[in-house]
Amino acid sequence: MHDHLIHEFLRPIKAKLDRTVAFLEAAQLSLRDSGEATNFNDLSDEDIYIDTKDLTAELHLLHRSLCSTGCSSVADGKLSDVIRNLYAFGLTLVPLDVRQESTRHTEALDCITRYLGVGSYQEWDELTRLSWLQKQLTNKRPLVRRGCWNSHGEFFNPAASEVLETFDVIAEAGSGTLGAYVISQASTASDVLAVLLLQRDAGVKSELRVVPLFETLDDLNGAVEVMDTLWSSSVYRGSINNKQEIMVGYSDSAKDAGRLAASWAQYETQEKLADLAKSHGIELTFFHGKGGTVGRGGNPATFEAILAHPPSTINGRFRLTEQGEMITQNFGHSKIAERTLDIYTAALLAEHHTPRSKPSPETRELMNKLSEISVSAYRKIVRSDPRFVPYFRAATPEVELSNLNIGSRPAKRKASGGVESLRAIPWIFAWTQTRLNLPTWLGVGEALSGVL
Repeated sequence: MHDHLIHEFLRPIKAKLDRTVAFLEAAQLSLRDSGEATNFNDLSDEDIYIDTKDLTAELHLLHRSLCSTGCSSVADGKLSDVIRNLYAFGLTLVPLDVRQESTRHTEALDCITRYLGVGSYQEWDELTRLSWLQKQLTNKRPLVRRGCWNSHGEFFNPAASEVLETFDVIAEAGSGTLGAYVISQASTASDVLAVLLLQRDAGVKSELRVVPLFETLDDLNGAVEVMDTLWSSSVYRGSINNKQEIMVGYSDSAKDAGRLAASWAQYETQEKLADLAKSHGIELTFFHGKGGTVGRGGNPATFEAILAHPPSTINGRFRLTEQGEMITQNFGHSKIAERTLDIYTAALLAEHHTPRSKPSPETRELMNKLSEISVSAYRKIVRSDPRFVPYFRAATPEVELSNLNIGSRPAKRKASGGVESLRAIPWIFAWTQTRLNLPTWLGVGEALSGVL
């Protein structure tokens, strides 16, 4: 009798799961054939599973029922495994992050303000931008009608329209499909509030976490001031539930200032941000934007690398990027993937339970001096020597690599720019092909010679 009741309870769940799978397959075909994405906000949760919580609630009810009728061994078997998988992976396997440069949001808002006749957002100073953004965040009226950029080309250029269309897609996305919105080249508090406003204006119901990415030496050094401004804003604090994620850029900071100066700036910035977050009562999570190579923040000794982070900056919460060939290397085989996750878990536990002292004043003074000398020597070659760019392009396959359609993003942020606009991945990849690996050591020798 009990088995019959369980089967009756599971039958509509299975039917709903079958309808969910069939619907998603049809939506995928529609997207492929017509380019039209499905608006999940128009769907009813009576027909298919839209939110993971709906399915887990039903399975938890079944679990409690089995336990209360003396079938705990059954409840704690495959049913518990399914529930754990749902909590880990949801209905979408993995949520995707959205990433865009801060300048693109500035451009989009500039088009909006000119369309509204209130001035040029791009020409406003930081205080004016902050004042306007905070005012708009408390205003429930949308700034622009959806899709108006398509019929007002005199105000909205294609780049701005693309940004606004992206926010419309975010608003239509199903629950659990998207995670964070990462702002590349973030340098001001307005860069963060801009994304928050654009989400609300698009009607995003479950707003994505807005994650500023500080990735140049100046941006790292200015990160504390930026976050202090944000965390002191009641409008912003009311939007984040006292939780904040910050991404630290390893690749671009090393490309900007050299490996040694960038590493020390990353260390000190994390320390200062952790202290600031504690003073504001913010639960802070660092997202480490590392690559596989040393020049992009990589370290093959994962356990030791995690323990090398500044004390009290991880606190059991840790995000990092795994990309390119490192995905295959660390997760390409089930046993290797299990071992990789074991190392991360063990390192996080060890970091939490291992007492570690902060650098002494003498050590900080020495590191500051090393950083000052190394960044000067690095930039003297990379930025100031007129022979460097021709040498770089002649000695490495940078131009040829840029023409290969193998990256997730264009090789350059600006097609007309020089080395400064080249993304960190082709920068490192180009030097790796020559085995010179210049970004990993340039400036370090001068710094060491200067203090010995």
